[in-house]
Amino acid sequence: MTALDGRPPVTSRGGRPAPPDPRPDRRPVRRDVGIAAAGGAGVVAVVLGGLLITSGAGGVGAADLDVVERVGRMHSPLLDGAALLIDRLLGPQLGVALVLLFAVAVGVTTRRAAEALTVVGVSVLPWAAAETVKLVVGRDRPDPRLLVDPLLVEPHSFSFPSGHTALATGLALAIVLVVRGRNGRRGWQPVALVAALGVGIVAASRVWIGVHYPTDTLASVVLGCSVVALALPLWRRIVDGLDRLDRPTTTPPGALTAPDTERNAP
Repeated sequence: MTALDGRPPVTSRGGRPAPPDPRPDRRPVRRDVGIAAAGGAGVVAVVLGGLLITSGAGGVGAADLDVVERVGRMHSPLLDGAALLIDRLLGPQLGVALVLLFAVAVGVTTRRAAEALTVVGVSVLPWAAAETVKLVVGRDRPDPRLLVDPLLVEPHSFSFPSGHTALATGLALAIVLVVRGRNGRRGWQPVALVAALGVGIVAASRVWIGVHYPTDTLASVVLGCSVVALALPLWRRIVDGLDRLDRPTTTPPGALTAPDTERNAP
């Protein structure tokens, strides 16, 4: 069982790990299947939504452009600098470095390679999914010629969904999982709120500098949460299975069981 689950191991009265329950626990299986199904539905919804927006249905594209044009008239030196800094920090090079540093810190703290790999996967998977969906949807970025003062002109590339926002979403989810795994069910809610605020700031910065539409960033958040929900339950079951293989299941010859230890205690 992974430390990121936040569930303490079950022990017997003597303090030893309790033997595995031979009866199948159907509730976690049903829960994991439901979470994965919801994640898959979210991925499909993002792809279909992007295709509909690109086709011009519902006038969403015009409303998006209107927001970007309005935001382009609100620039200020402080906010402009902050938005450009976020663009650099969560770009491909520095973004990967941040993920690796975070994963190394988790691996050193927990002394478990599986936890570090989980952090890497949760952080990077939303970004990888966003880059894939971009190719499927094929939505162009806001035309800088239509904006009053674009802060950054990207080379021709697709915008739906936002890769920066997807990476921020993955990092936020990884941070929440780590904190929840260390503190259990208590104390992680404030961290989740701060992480969500950070994702919102990154999303707003992408619209602020004129390289994304609002729906690009919203789709990134939905896609990031969806792909993690789709993949994480299976990954946790794989890790738990490896843990059970490594854990001894037989009692060494001559060793006392927990009831025997308590019976023979002075």
